[in-house]
Amino acid sequence: MATDRFAWVLNLDADLELAMGPGYTPRRSVREAMRTFAPVLAGTLLAPGDIVIDESSQPGCALGFVGRAFCPTPHARALLAKACATATPHPPVEVLRRVNSRAFCAEFFPHLPEASFVLGLERVRVKLATAPPPFSLGGAWRVKSAFGMSGRGQRVVSPRTIGDADLAFIRSLLEQGGVQIEPNVAIVQEYGLHGMLSRAGAPLELGAVVEQRCDARGAWLSTARASAPNDVVSRLTEQAKQVAFALFREGYFGPFGVDAYTYRDELADIHFHPSSEVNARYSMGFGIGFARAPDAA
Repeated sequence: MATDRFAWVLNLDADLELAMGPGYTPRRSVREAMRTFAPVLAGTLLAPGDIVIDESSQPGCALGFVGRAFCPTPHARALLAKACATATPHPPVEVLRRVNSRAFCAEFFPHLPEASFVLGLERVRVKLATAPPPFSLGGAWRVKSAFGMSGRGQRVVSPRTIGDADLAFIRSLLEQGGVQIEPNVAIVQEYGLHGMLSRAGAPLELGAVVEQRCDARGAWLSTARASAPNDVVSRLTEQAKQVAFALFREGYFGPFGVDAYTYRDELADIHFHPSSEVNARYSMGFGIGFARAPDAA
C-alpha cells in the first residue's frame, strides 16, 4: 500500500500569528530565528520522502504531497495551498486561538498558588502590587503573554520596582488578549507529554514522557526521553487525558502537548506542577516522545 508523503510548514511562529491575527506575515528576524530550530524539528517529525516548504518555495512544488503544518494557521495553510499540497481537515482558527491562549490553560487546569490570568491594566496593577508567595524567587512575579514561543513575551516584575518600561511591556501584551501572572519559581526539572487527538475524540494516542531543557528565559534547548519518577508519569498522563477531553470539547483535534515541571519552595521542598502550558499544535519535543509524528484520524 502506498504511503502518503507529507509537505510540512514548520511555522514555529504560530503563537505570534495567533496573537496578531489576520494579515500576519513573519518578520525577517522571526524567519531567521525559525531557521535555527526548523532543522532540529524536521529531524524528529519528518519521515523519509517528506519535504519542508516556506515562503521561498516554488508554486506547485508540493503537488502529490499531503499538507501538514506545525500549527494549521491561515498563513501556514496559504503556503500549503500555494505549493499545491493536498488539503487536510483542521480546526478553525478561532478554535486554535482559544485553546492555545494561556487563558484556556488557566481556566481549566491546575496552576501555581496565587497565579491568575488577568485582563485590564488596572487589574494587572492590583495583582502586581501584592506580594507573591514566599517561594517566589526574588519576591517577584513572572508576567507572561497570552501567546508565547521560545521564552518570548515574558518579564519578571518586582512589586517594589514596577517602572514605566514594565507597564509599557504589559500594555503591549494586554492588546493580545491578557496576561498570565504567576510566582517566579525555581524550576528543578521540566517534563512534557504529547498526544494526538482524533476528530472523534477517541482513541487517544499518547507518547512517552520526555524531559525538556530550557534556558532562564524559557526558550527550548533540548528534549530527551525521560526517566521520570512513577508518580510524575502517572500524574502527567492523567493531566494529558484531561487536557485532551477539554480540547475535544472546544472543537480541537490534532497534535497537542502538556508541559509540566517540578519546582523548589522556600523550604527546599519539591512540588510538581502538572500543567504549566498546553500547546494545541506540534512542539519541539513531539517527535521525541512519539519517535515519529503519528497520523490524525
